[in-house]
Amino acid sequence: MPSETQLINLDVLATSVHGALEIEPVVGGFSPRRLPSWTRAQQADSDIERMASHTSGVSLRLITAATALGLDITFSRTSVRGQRPAQAASVMCEVDGRIVGHVEADEGTVIVTTDDQTSTTLPGGPSLVLLQLGGDGSREREVTVWLPQAASVTIHGGAADAPVRAADPTGALRWVHYGSAISHGWIADHALGPWPVEASRSLGWELTNLSFAGNAVLDPFVARVIAQRPADLITLKVGLDVVIDDAMTRRTFIPALHNFLDLIREGQPDTPIALITAFACPILEHSTGPMREETPELWEATPYKATQANSSLTLENTRELVAEVAAARSDDMLDVVDGLSLFALEDAPHLKDNVHPDQQGHDLIAHRFIGQASDPAATLGNLVGRLAARERSLS
Repeated sequence: MPSETQLINLDVLATSVHGALEIEPVVGGFSPRRLPSWTRAQQADSDIERMASHTSGVSLRLITAATALGLDITFSRTSVRGQRPAQAASVMCEVDGRIVGHVEADEGTVIVTTDDQTSTTLPGGPSLVLLQLGGDGSREREVTVWLPQAASVTIHGGAADAPVRAADPTGALRWVHYGSAISHGWIADHALGPWPVEASRSLGWELTNLSFAGNAVLDPFVARVIAQRPADLITLKVGLDVVIDDAMTRRTFIPALHNFLDLIREGQPDTPIALITAFACPILEHSTGPMREETPELWEATPYKATQANSSLTLENTRELVAEVAAARSDDMLDVVDGLSLFALEDAPHLKDNVHPDQQGHDLIAHRFIGQASDPAATLGNLVGRLAARERSLS
C-alpha cells in the first residue's frame, strides 16, 4: 500500500533525465538543455539558445511503486511577436509504456519575441504538476514523464507516495536526430506529438532530438555536439530553414554541408548517417525565402523564382544539392532518404500555417518513418540493418 508522501531528492530527478545533453544548475533547481553551455559563445543570437532550452524529446525515467507523483516545475513559454498567447506547456506520463496522464500548464514565465530578434521576459511562478499513476502501491513500475516540446523547464523538486529512483539505462538503439521546427514539434499538440518522439517510442529507440525551430542551418557547433554524443544512428533533416531564412546559396550550402558531415565524422567515423531531404512545402518548392507572415500565423515565400546558379535556394534546389554532396563522399555508412517519401506534396493540407504540419501530419510522418526503418529494402531500413549486422560481427 502507498506510504506517506515523501520528497524526491533533486539529484535523483537530475539523474533520471534522458534526451538532454546538459543538466544546468540554476537557482532553486536545474534545467535540462539540448545543447551544452559551451555552444553559447558560438551562437549568432539568442534564438537557438531559447530553442535548445525547450525540452522536445526530453523525459524523466523513474522506478517507483507510487500511485501519485508531483513535480514542482517553472515553465518558460514563448509568445511569438505577441500575436498569439504562448502555447500551454504539455507534460505527459507513461507507466510501463502506457499513457496514464496529460497535464497542461499556463503558468510560468512568458517570453514575448519580436521581429528584430529581441524579446521581453514576463516572469512567472512555478506549477505543481500532479500525475496520477494508478496501481495499488505494491509493485514497482517504470514511470516516464515527458517534458514539453515547446517550452523550457526548471525543475525544483518532487514528491511521491513511495520511494523513487532513477531508471537504469535501457541499452536501446541510440538515435540522434537533427532538424528544424517540424522535428522540434514547435506546433505539435503535446509532448508526445513531435514525429521523432512518436517514432522513437514505437521503435523502442533512445532519442536525442537536436531539432531547433528556425535554426537548422548547419551550425558547426551543432555538428561538434553530434560528434560527441554517442549514437548508433544519426539522421539529419536538411533544407527547410536554409530556404526559410534565405541563408545560403549553392556556393555556400555545398561546403557547409560537407563541413557539417566532416565534423560529425571526426567523432563518429562509422555511425550510419541518413541525410533526409526537405519535406514537401508547396509555397517554397520553387520559390525562395526569406519567408514572411502574410497574415498572422500564415506564411508565404518571397514572390520571385530563383534562376541563377548562385541565387537564393528553393526546397527543390536543396534536395538536389543534398544528393550531390552525398554522392561526392566516399562513405558507405551515409545515404539519402527522400523527404517527400515521408511527407509528400499531396499531404500539404496538413500544413497548419503553410509550413508546419498539424498533429495528423506528425502522425503521418512518424508512421512512414517507422515503416521505412523497419523495411530492409528501404534506404533507412538498410542503414539500420547494416548497423545490426556490424554489431553481430563484433559480438
